Amino acid sequence: MKIGIARETAPGETRVALLPEEVKKLTAAKHAVFVQKNAGAGIFIKDTEYKKAGANIADDPKDIFDKDIVVKLKAPREEEFDLLKTPKKNILVSMFHPQQNPWNIVLERASNTIVIALEMLANEHGERLINCNRMTGQQGMLLALQQSIKTPQECGILMLGYGEVATGAMQAAFGLGADIKIARRNELKDIGYFIKDRDLLVNALKWPEEKRRKKEYLVTRKMLALLAPGAIVLDLSVDHPGPIETCRATSVKDPFYFEEGVKHICIYGYPALSPLSSARRYSRQILPIVLEIANKGLAKASKEIKKAVVR
Repeated sequence: MKIGIARETAPGETRVALLPEEVKKLTAAKHAVFVQKNAGAGIFIKDTEYKKAGANIADDPKDIFDKDIVVKLKAPREEEFDLLKTPKKNILVSMFHPQQNPWNIVLERASNTIVIALEMLANEHGERLINCNRMTGQQGMLLALQQSIKTPQECGILMLGYGEVATGAMQAAFGLGADIKIARRNELKDIGYFIKDRDLLVNALKWPEEKRRKKEYLVTRKMLALLAPGAIVLDLSVDHPGPIETCRATSVKDPFYFEEGVKHICIYGYPALSPLSSARRYSRQILPIVLEIANKGLAKASKEIKKAVVR
C-alpha cells in the first residue's frame, strides 16, 4: 500500500506520528511511504533521515492525503479533510476524539474517509493501546508546579482519580517533595471540605458519560472560592464536560486561562510538552497498527482495529 505521513498543523504541535525507525520497517515490508516535507523538523528529525529509511519526501500535502493510508497524530484540520476527498475510500489513522469534537465526524463523512481513531484502540480489558498516560500526568504536574506561587514542598495538592495519569502526576510531585491528598470515592460527597485551602486541584477522573450528558459537576464554579489564594486547577483528563465546571480545553501554545480568579491548565495533549519522548512512544505504538492494515487490509484486520473505526 501507499502510506502518507502528514506534518502536524495544530498550533504548537511539533511532533510527527511515525519516526524514521518505524518508517524503515514499513518500507522493509515493501510498502511505499511518503513523508510530508519537514514533518519531523519540530523535533529535529531531518528529511534525509526519512530518505535513508526508504521514504519519499513530498512537498505538496496533496501528495500525502491521497494515499491509501494517511497517518497523522492529531485530527486533520478542515482544509486537510478537503484533501482527503478522493474517489477511493482511503484510511486515516489519527487521534480523533469524536465525542469532544463532533465537527470532525461531519468532516470525515464529507471526505469519504474511513477513520481509525487511535484513542479508541483498546485491548479486551479496555486498556488503551496508544497512550502516553503516565507522561500526561507527569508533564501536567510539572507545568502546574512551575506555575505555582509556592514551592512543591509547600503546595497543598488534592488529587481526583487513581489511574495511570494520576500515577504519573503523583510520581512527579512526590519526586519534588510534595505531599498529596488523594480524594477517595467515599470522600467525593464532601469535596467542598477537601478542596478548602488547597493550592493545586488536580483532576484525573474519567467522568461517567451519564454525568457528562447531564452536566453534573463535582466541583462547581462557586467552590473555587474555597481554594487557597493563587491556587491552580489542573485538568489532566480534559474530557469536557467533566467533574470541574470551569474547565475547558486549552493548547500547548495557549495553555492557561483564569476563571473566578483561579488559573486553569487544561491542555488537550499534555505529552506534547515533551515532544520527542512522546513522539518516540507514539511511533512505536502506532507502527503495528499501520503495518497490520497495510499487510492485511482493513477487512482482515484485528477486532481491536475494527472497533476503533469511527461510525
